[in-house]
Amino acid sequence: MAYGYISSALMWSAFAAVLLTGAAQFASAESQNLETDDVWVVEGETATISCRVKNNDDSVIQLLNPNRQTIYFRDVRPLKDSRFQLVNFSENELRVSLTNVSLSDEGRYVCQLYTDPPQEAYADLTVLVPPGNPIMEAEEDVVTEGNETEMSCTTSSSKPPAKIRWLKGAQELQGVSRVEDNYDSMYTVSSRVRVTVTKEDDGVAVRCVVEHPAIKDFTAQKILEVQYKPEVKISVEYPKGLTREGENLELTCRTRGKPQPQEVSWMKVDDDVPPHAVITGSELYIENLNKSFNGTYRCVAANSIGEAYDDYILYVYDSRAGEGVQRSVDHAVIGGVVAVVMFAILCALIVLGRYFARHKGTYFTHEAKGADDAADADTAIINAEGGVTHSDDKKEYYI
Repeated sequence: MAYGYISSALMWSAFAAVLLTGAAQFASAESQNLETDDVWVVEGETATISCRVKNNDDSVIQLLNPNRQTIYFRDVRPLKDSRFQLVNFSENELRVSLTNVSLSDEGRYVCQLYTDPPQEAYADLTVLVPPGNPIMEAEEDVVTEGNETEMSCTTSSSKPPAKIRWLKGAQELQGVSRVEDNYDSMYTVSSRVRVTVTKEDDGVAVRCVVEHPAIKDFTAQKILEVQYKPEVKISVEYPKGLTREGENLELTCRTRGKPQPQEVSWMKVDDDVPPHAVITGSELYIENLNKSFNGTYRCVAANSIGEAYDDYILYVYDSRAGEGVQRSVDHAVIGGVVAVVMFAILCALIVLGRYFARHKGTYFTHEAKGADDAADADTAIINAEGGVTHSDDKKEYYI
C-alpha cells in the first residue's frame, strides 16, 4: 500500500510539474504580445507589413503569405518572389514591403512567433482599384423651361464600389444608383438623376462626383442650356417727369429670352397708335403730345418658346401742369423761412429788454430832490439843499 501511495504521489507531482511548465511557457508567450496591422493599398503601389513583438525572448519571427508559405524567416527570404523586400529586422520587428501590388496579392498574411505554443497575428491586405473616368450623358442637350430632363453617370472597374453624388451648382441632388458585380471582382456603378429646370438654371453646371478611397474625387459635368420665353420691360427715355402737352415721348422696349426674341412690336390697347408715331424696332417715339394720345401702349416680344408683353400707361397733362404746384411749394418755403426769422428777432428783442431792465439805474441830482413837492424849479432847489443855494456844492448820485 505504501508503495502504491508513493507511486501515485510521484505521478501527480510529475503531472503538476508538466502543467506548471506549460503554463509558464504560455504565460511567457502571451507576455511577448505579437502585433500587426491591416493594410490597404492601391493596385500597383507598395504595401508594407509589420510584425512587432514586445519583450521578445529571442523567439524566431516569420511572415507567411495567404497560402501559408514562408515569405521571410527572420531576415531570410525562402520565397522567390522578388517583390517582397526586407525593410527592417530586429528582435522586436520584422517589416517587409511588397511592390507593384496586384489583386492576386490580396488576402490574410500571418505573423508567426516561434514560442511554445506558437503565436500568430493576422494582417489583412486589401487591394483598392480606382474607378475609371466617369461617363456622363444627358437625355437632351437643350431643355425648355419648366420641363424635366434626365442625366446618367457611369464609372467602371473599381474595387470596392464607388459612390456617385450629384450637384446642380451648389445644390445637392438625389440620384438613384445601381451597382453591378463584374466577373473579375470589379464593380460598375451607374446613377441617374432627374432635374426640373427653370430659366435661372441656364448656364448652371450639373456635376457627377465619383468618390472612392483610392482617389480624390473624379468629376464630370454638363452645362444646362435652358430655353425660355421672353422677358419684357418698357423704360421711359424721355421725359423723366410728367408728360405734358406739346412735349415728346420716347419709350424703349427691353427684351431678354432664349432664343433671343427676333421680333418686337408696339400696339395701343383698344385703339390705334397715333399716325405720326415713329416705331424703330424696340423704340417708340411720339412728338407733340396731346390728350388724345392717352391710353395703354404695349410692347410684345416672342420667340419659339412663347410670347410676353409689358404695358405703359400714357397720361398727358396740361402744358403748365406741375408749375403751380412748384410755385406754391416755393411760396410756402419762403413764408416758413420769414416766419422763423421774425420769431428769432422777436425772441432777441425780449431777451435784450429783460437784460436792460435788470441793469438800468435811476439818476438823481440835488436839484431833483424834493421836486415832487415843489411848485417850481427854484423851490425844488431850495428844498433839495435844505433852503440854501450852493451851486458849487452840487453833487450827483447813482442809485
